[in-house]
Amino acid sequence: MIGIITATAVVCSPPIGAQGEPISALEESYLQKAAERHQAEVALGQLALQRALSDRVKQYGARMIQDHQRAIEEVQKLIRKEGELSMPHQEIQRKLSQLSGKDFDKAYMSFMVQDHGKDLSQLEHRASTVTDPRVQHWMADALRIFKDHLNEATAIAVAMGINAKSEPIVQDSTSQ
Repeated sequence: MIGIITATAVVCSPPIGAQGEPISALEESYLQKAAERHQAEVALGQLALQRALSDRVKQYGARMIQDHQRAIEEVQKLIRKEGELSMPHQEIQRKLSQLSGKDFDKAYMSFMVQDHGKDLSQLEHRASTVTDPRVQHWMADALRIFKDHLNEATAIAVAMGINAKSEPIVQDSTSQ
């Protein structure tokens, strides 16, 4: 299982797809960003297992770990690289790690709704620019999974009385 913060970076140049053909710079760039986002989802899912109060939030966190680890493996097969969490993802993780119970549930599910909505929008936009059939196949699967994750996160948030679209993702710990 990937640790809370994955900090490995393997450099491979030029990026080579699974069948040995180079992947375009545009597609490589998107895949690297996608791998980073998947790693963040895994790390946050692990926090959900540790800090959530609601069994439904814990189950959702476990699903995020499973689905996003699989997605990381698929991306790595395409570009043979591993990434690390960006500073914004590290900051979200830091803030969420300071919460537990209902406060964690609310902040985590709000973030999941907002983040999966943003990711889905970006993925839909980028899917139209991709030409490599391997990446197109990966994106089609990713779109299906992200839509499912967003729908499930939204349903959990609604059931918990969370208005995830208007909630701040996490309160700044210095303003409390």
